[in-house]
Amino acid sequence: MADRSTGQRSWSLSPYQVNISFESATRAGEAANWFGPLTPMTPIAPPESMGRQWDYPSGYNLSTLARPYEPVTFTTLRGLADGYDLLRIVIETRKDQAAGQTWTIAARDKAGSAVDAERVAAVKAFFARPDGNHCFADWLRLLLEEVFVTDAAALYMSRDRAGRLKALLPIDGATIKPIIDAWGRTPQPYMEAGQLVYPVAYQQILKGCPAIDYSMRDLIYRPRNLRVNRVYGYGPVEQIVTTVNIALRRQMFLLDYFSEGNIPDSLIGVPENWTPDQIASYQKYWDAYFDGDLARRRRAKFVPGGVAKTFIQTKEPELKSPFDEWLARIVCFAFSISPQALTQTMNRSTVETQKELAEEEGLAPILSWAKGLIDDILASEFDAADLEFIWTPGRESDPLTQETILSNYTSKGILTINEARAALGRPPLPEESANAPMALTAGGYVPLPE
Repeated sequence: MADRSTGQRSWSLSPYQVNISFESATRAGEAANWFGPLTPMTPIAPPESMGRQWDYPSGYNLSTLARPYEPVTFTTLRGLADGYDLLRIVIETRKDQAAGQTWTIAARDKAGSAVDAERVAAVKAFFARPDGNHCFADWLRLLLEEVFVTDAAALYMSRDRAGRLKALLPIDGATIKPIIDAWGRTPQPYMEAGQLVYPVAYQQILKGCPAIDYSMRDLIYRPRNLRVNRVYGYGPVEQIVTTVNIALRRQMFLLDYFSEGNIPDSLIGVPENWTPDQIASYQKYWDAYFDGDLARRRRAKFVPGGVAKTFIQTKEPELKSPFDEWLARIVCFAFSISPQALTQTMNRSTVETQKELAEEEGLAPILSWAKGLIDDILASEFDAADLEFIWTPGRESDPLTQETILSNYTSKGILTINEARAALGRPPLPEESANAPMALTAGGYVPLPE
């Protein structure tokens, strides 16, 4: 303890005892400042900056480039998707699977009151050709190409003179530059003088210049994989940029095997008295003899005895290896496509399990994304929040599986007999009972109460 008369400290206290001396009491809180956290610096941003989404570069909206400040450009992404044939095949396969699904428009509340059939029919007619030109499957393929490659799906909402939606026109998302507000988000509509104002939310960059301004009422910009520190999506092609680069070089290596080089690969000795110029001259002659003639490269050629004095056949390059399968697996995994067609054969049960798992994990999120997009359009443009877009089960290719599915549906009253016959492409039965849902019981089929 400290002595008040001398001011000297007394260290008789053990380290576990609390020092409550007069000296420490007069300097309360000083121990907390000894190598402590200290008081934080006073913020310099105004309070209105609270809630800023990300630390964007100053003057972000002044850029005249689409996808500024990003390490990979849209041009690079399109080049990778078109240049690597395996990646293109996987993209087209996934587009085929999504476009092959069937769909309908139905009431969201299945137990509620019936909706206007004419209104449902009008909505179905619109989405049968959303852009007025392509059918729904082709329109969806255009949209999914942008989702998979650039993750910048964009739809221009063409309107008539009354402001009603006339067509949903897909446009190149690589030309669209999202605008951000002070908080780093897309500018939202706001009320001013009793009117709803739509600020500029997107710019279309054409010929290197900001050509057109779009508001949220003019353009639907729908990246699928958003991140909090970016305004652009992060599609599957961008996720495997390094893998695709490696695969492209692997393809070039294989292409060179058939189009370039001196085949068969070998080392041929020359007489010891040959000069470097003589060796180079004969090498040029040899390469020119085989250049451009694939068949000639696989034929033997007689050479002077001194040249062929020593001949060493090198090992032929391996044209397919586990490394190629590994590249294929990564590309397929990015799109949740089963790689079984590109790898060594496995037993049938494993192949079917992997195929079903890939379809469930990969196709379902894509269909869910498309459903969410169309549901938002139904609510905002058609004032039809009570309706929803539904993917319906397609016709099963296996007849036995199709029979089992339809039998279960009809026996539980989910489908009528005529509905099941329609799914098989057969004409309806004239009996009234064929149009009524019935449940199968021990005593036979029983009509369900309405």
